[in-house]
Amino acid sequence: MAEFQIMLLPRQDYWEWVRACQEYVLAFGPNLTSDPATAGRYMSPRQVITFPEVPGAYAESQDIVAWFHTRYPGIRLDGVPAETPNKLRKQLRKRIEAKDRYGQRLRPFYLLWATDYPVITQPFGVNPQIYHRFGLPGHEGVDMRALTNTNIYAAFDGVVYEVFRDAKRHAYGIHVRLRHRDGFKTVYAHLAKPLVTLGDQVKAGQLIGKADSTGASSGAHLHLTLKRDGATARGETRYPKDIIDPTPYLVWPDGYRVKQVEAKGWPAERCLVGAVGRWGGTLQPADLDLVARAGLEALSVNLTENEETLRALRRIHPGMMLISAVPSPVSGPDAREASAHLRGPQEVGRLLQQGVRDFELGAVPNLQFGGWNRAWRDGAEFAAWWLETAATIRAEHPDVRLGFPGLDPGGWVDGWRAEALRFLEQAGAAADQADWIGVHAYFDSHESLEDLSGGRWYEHVLERFPGKRLVITAFANPSPDVSPQVKAGQYLDFLKVVGEEPAIGAALCSCLSAASGFDSVVWRSESGEDRGIAERIGERRRFAGPPLSG
Repeated sequence: MAEFQIMLLPRQDYWEWVRACQEYVLAFGPNLTSDPATAGRYMSPRQVITFPEVPGAYAESQDIVAWFHTRYPGIRLDGVPAETPNKLRKQLRKRIEAKDRYGQRLRPFYLLWATDYPVITQPFGVNPQIYHRFGLPGHEGVDMRALTNTNIYAAFDGVVYEVFRDAKRHAYGIHVRLRHRDGFKTVYAHLAKPLVTLGDQVKAGQLIGKADSTGASSGAHLHLTLKRDGATARGETRYPKDIIDPTPYLVWPDGYRVKQVEAKGWPAERCLVGAVGRWGGTLQPADLDLVARAGLEALSVNLTENEETLRALRRIHPGMMLISAVPSPVSGPDAREASAHLRGPQEVGRLLQQGVRDFELGAVPNLQFGGWNRAWRDGAEFAAWWLETAATIRAEHPDVRLGFPGLDPGGWVDGWRAEALRFLEQAGAAADQADWIGVHAYFDSHESLEDLSGGRWYEHVLERFPGKRLVITAFANPSPDVSPQVKAGQYLDFLKVVGEEPAIGAALCSCLSAASGFDSVVWRSESGEDRGIAERIGERRRFAGPPLSG
């Protein structure tokens, strides 16, 4: 994955600061800005913001670090101790010479990333209302994403001075403590098991345990606490027990640890170009014509699609990847059980016999009409339904590939939508067990793809589940004010971008047609109007590589 870095420079004497960064920019290629809000939004949350630490230089706040932590929690900050452009130039030159982009290893003490997932799920100091009862001003460490039984690494060279193996007798559950140089100590909490023993000498990056959710934890992750002897007595921290903020010491990884993408029997080692079939019904002859003209390699079909149409699709493209969706239940536990045991196995078995192997289990479950606040209250309850339904289907059909469904991207909308990121975090147990993860991508703009931030939701999913295969099960520009010609260009640009991401197995444009509604996204209307999107994709599919064979 690309490294996204932006440098925030003081507005006063801005061009002097820019000149001070010239060599560094040529070496590492970051973007530059004088606006903290622009830096906070740039490729969020995947960016690193590098800035000179100049008191009072940023009008937004006397404490720009606190400003960022309040507005962009968990963001990666890289402060450079330099109060003048000349001092900044010297500091950046040291980084260039050391080939150390963020200068972390130039410091006497730093913390390497301790999991395979470069995501902070709970920053230091947040949620004081929860931690006050424990005599703490806020969260006393950082929570890093880590799935059950994934690797936990030592953040710095040290000695193991405690291994706690009882999952129930401590809030940290099973945990490991390391002593480092200069009085620093680290705690690695909520483990499944430690892989070191008391007195072991460990190196930075060494495997020391496996992740879990033992102790006072609501889901698998790593809680990392940093301490420094005497910090509380010296007044260096508001926290008891010498706890300090580990965030300034963290070395954010340049990308994901290399992991093989998990997928069984995937049709091709590239992103397949596809489309959603027909909303609200089975495919019509005119839809089959669009499939042929666009040269589609993947198609989402209705769970009730008839066998004659499926045979026709195979005649058009013998190697086509066919996907269907098992819908979400619409109300409480009885509906969840009915969906799991009635709709699932029977329909899946029928379609499997006709060559449909992939099934998206659920539909936009963070929306009200997808089950949220009706069949489940949050992502954890949805995950319980998903896992139960998946077990039932897999028991009868072991060769099926089951996908975690695409979420509606975006934040909380009262009574309508649960925040996508939080829902995904809560439902991580199901996403982890899925054969692939579905993603939706929507953009509403006349602009270039770089401005289509809604289409980049898949990047958030990749961060949280490196090594998983993704399928973009629906992407579209739903704006009625954008012409089909502009949309077609955007779709082609989007397919080129996702085609360069090896974890994405297929991208399906929405949609060929609809029994009713969806007029702003269909390729053809019920009145017979052809929007020309199939031809554009069919004419310019060269970037996708050779078509699949049968």
